[in-house]
Amino acid sequence: MPEISLLEPTVLTGLIEKFIAPPEMIAHGLFPARSYPETVAKWDVIQGSRERAVPTLPNREGKLVKQLGVGQKTSTFIYVREKKAFEPTTLRWLREPGELATKNAEAAVRREAADLNNRVDRLVESYCWEALTGVITINEVDVKATVDFGVPALHKPTAGTDWDQAAADIIGNVKAWKKLIAEDSGATATDVYLSSTVMDMLYLNTKILALITDRHKNEYLSTGNISGFLGLNWHIFDGGYVNTSATFVPYISAKHIIMLAPGGSPLYLLEGLSADESAPRNHTGKFAKTWKTEDPSGVFILEEYNFMPVIEKPDAIVYAKIDT
Repeated sequence: MPEISLLEPTVLTGLIEKFIAPPEMIAHGLFPARSYPETVAKWDVIQGSRERAVPTLPNREGKLVKQLGVGQKTSTFIYVREKKAFEPTTLRWLREPGELATKNAEAAVRREAADLNNRVDRLVESYCWEALTGVITINEVDVKATVDFGVPALHKPTAGTDWDQAAADIIGNVKAWKKLIAEDSGATATDVYLSSTVMDMLYLNTKILALITDRHKNEYLSTGNISGFLGLNWHIFDGGYVNTSATFVPYISAKHIIMLAPGGSPLYLLEGLSADESAPRNHTGKFAKTWKTEDPSGVFILEEYNFMPVIEKPDAIVYAKIDT
C-alpha cells in the first residue's frame, strides 16, 4: 500500500486541529479552549461581590477585607472516542500507484476525518449549551454521569405568565433577570440566546412590538439577530443535532432563554490529556490516528477528545423557563 502523508498520526491530528467548527457551532465561540494537562478537571467557582470600600482615618491601619467567595469544582473529563472503517473504494485507491489515486485517497481521508470531527464538535457544542442550563446529564448505555455547575436556583426562574400569552410581561421579566445577574455577580448581562420559536413569541407581544424599531426589524430580517433591544443582544439560534433515534434535538430549548454576562471570561473549555497510547506524551486536545488490519483487510481512522466545559461565575447566568 503506498503511503500518503495524511495517514501519519501527527499529520492527521494537525489536520483535525485545523478544521473550523461549522457555523452552527455557536457555543464553540462562547467557550474558548484551554489546554489542561491533568487527568481530572478542576476549576474555581467565583462568587461576585458588590461591597464598597469603607472610609478610615490617615495613619490608621488598613482595614482587612475578606477575600472573594471562591469554591472549587472537580470532575472527570467527558471522553469521546470514535472510529471509522474506510470504504472498499478508498482501499482500492490506497493500493493503486499514481498521482490520481493518491489524490482520491487523500480526498477520502479528509472527508471521513471531517465527518468524525464534526460528530465530536456537535457533542462538545451540545454539552456546552447543556452546561449553561446548570447541569450536564450523561445517560448513555455505558456512561452515566451528572455535572452540576452550581447555577443558583434563583437563576433558573419561570415566567409568571407564559410568553405566548397576551398578558405576558416579557419586558418586566427581562428587566428582573438582568437585575438579578447584576446584583448577584456584579456583572452586566449583555446577551440572550433563544430559539426562533421564542423570538416569535416576542414579536406577537403588543408591548414588545411598540418598542421594536425599523432598525431592529431590518437587522432581524438580514441577520436573524437583534442588537441593543432592552439593553441586550438577542441571538436567535436553532442549531441542533440528530440523536441515535434519528430525532432532531435543538441545542436550546424552545421553552427557555439563556441570559449571560460573559465579561471576565467566565466560560471556557478545558482540554484534557489524550488517553491513547499512540498520542505524544502530555498531548492535550484532539488526537487522531489510522491503522491497517490484515485479516480482514481494512483501514481505520480514529479520533478522541477529552474535554470539560467550565463556568467560573454561575451567578452571571440566567436560564429562564418562559413557556410551560
